[in-house]
Amino acid sequence: MKNKTKKPFLNMDERNKLIAYKVISIMYFLTIIAIQGIVIYRQFALGQEIEDFEDIAVIMTVNSLFLISALLYFGAIPFRKLKIKSILLIYLGFIFLGSLFTYAKYNIFQSPGLSFSQLWDKLIIIFIITGLILLFWIIFSILGKRKLDKELEDE
Repeated sequence: MKNKTKKPFLNMDERNKLIAYKVISIMYFLTIIAIQGIVIYRQFALGQEIEDFEDIAVIMTVNSLFLISALLYFGAIPFRKLKIKSILLIYLGFIFLGSLFTYAKYNIFQSPGLSFSQLWDKLIIIFIITGLILLFWIIFSILGKRKLDKELEDE
């Protein structure tokens, strides 16, 4: 009697997988852009308070953090060697963007704006959270590099 091996329903070759990955990536990006559009619509067209859709912002942030972490871990964002100068520049860039966003969010789009001491409290949070995020990404990058090195060593 012949022993038939079952083929998976979606028996995709590498070309098909590459196309599927591209489509999935584009759809993911469009979904994130659409969610951001919804947040902007709710804030400016419907006049909802930021607190009404902060949950969406948290989901988008966590999603983005895990996406970048996974890309670092699986080697999609290759790092040959982590340099302190590069890490500091990335950190300062995120600090600048986070500060700019926070200032705009609280002092341009809301009235009354934040006082200087309230704004400083927000900036301290930005420094700490950005540092933790960068540390998280560095750890995933190192773990991913070790994983890839071990896989190459085993071959």
